[in-house]
Amino acid sequence: MRLKQNFSCCTGTLDSKSEMVCVPDRRYFTVELCLRDKESGWNIPISKVKLHHGETVGDVKDVFDDAVKLGEEIARRYNECEVKK
Repeated sequence: MRLKQNFSCCTGTLDSKSEMVCVPDRRYFTVELCLRDKESGWNIPISKVKLHHGETVGDVKDVFDDAVKLGEEIARRYNECEVKK
């Protein structure tokens, strides 16, 4: 399946059979799931993993490692999936 992207600076399509990667950022304590474009090598973010409901640094730090583990598990299962429509 081809996914159509329409960002303010670029448009195009992305193959849904692309590899999914988990991209944690310890500086801002964010975890994103991205599809890696084979042609350009870019990581195109498709979602964020957020396990906290508070916005304080302490809330985010407490669950950051668990969010990374969850993101890696989601990416692993997506990549192992035989049928991607």
